[in-house]
Amino acid sequence: MVSRRLSGLLLGCACALAAPAAADESAAGSPQQRLEAVSTRLLEGVRARAGEFGDDRAALDAFVRATLEPILDDDRILRIILGKRHYAAASAAQRAEFAESLKQQLIRLYAETILTYSAGKVRYLPFALDPDKRYQLVRTEFLLSGRAPVDLSYLMRAVDGEWRVFEVRADGIFLIRSLRDSLRPEIDQNGLEAVIERLRAGAADA
Repeated sequence: MVSRRLSGLLLGCACALAAPAAADESAAGSPQQRLEAVSTRLLEGVRARAGEFGDDRAALDAFVRATLEPILDDDRILRIILGKRHYAAASAAQRAEFAESLKQQLIRLYAETILTYSAGKVRYLPFALDPDKRYQLVRTEFLLSGRAPVDLSYLMRAVDGEWRVFEVRADGIFLIRSLRDSLRPEIDQNGLEAVIERLRAGAADA
């Protein structure tokens, strides 16, 4: 089961990465530009609809899902969490079901606290594109009044003409790797289908 500490870190990162860029903000621009457009759209959207979302969590869930999905590199994230052996052994349907089950649970966790985090701001640290690297690192700080800044770094790669996130480092903790370390032993012991069922049940009960 994802720990409460890890869940909180994931929730905090939602504000910085959960929204699609406009049509012209593709891989032709920089990853930092993509993230900046993303965080602005999410934070402004949640603030503008705070009253509605406070009363209608289904609407908030739908908004979070619609804005979160386009920037995530689902296939790379699955490969990190499952590892070569489980990824290769899983059918295309199992991969899709696992990604969907995990996503449903995390979206509900995001939605529970995102209204609080929407008061924060994102500070973008100096960035230079390195054309010799397959992946780019974008460094930011998430700022909340009365709290120390949270260091957030994003590993991104170009997928189908768009920059997408496949790993987030929050105050030194790699979040996707932490999910891997939480879920992989359960997959090894019980099998992927059993984990999919547990994640699906957890999302339904949330």
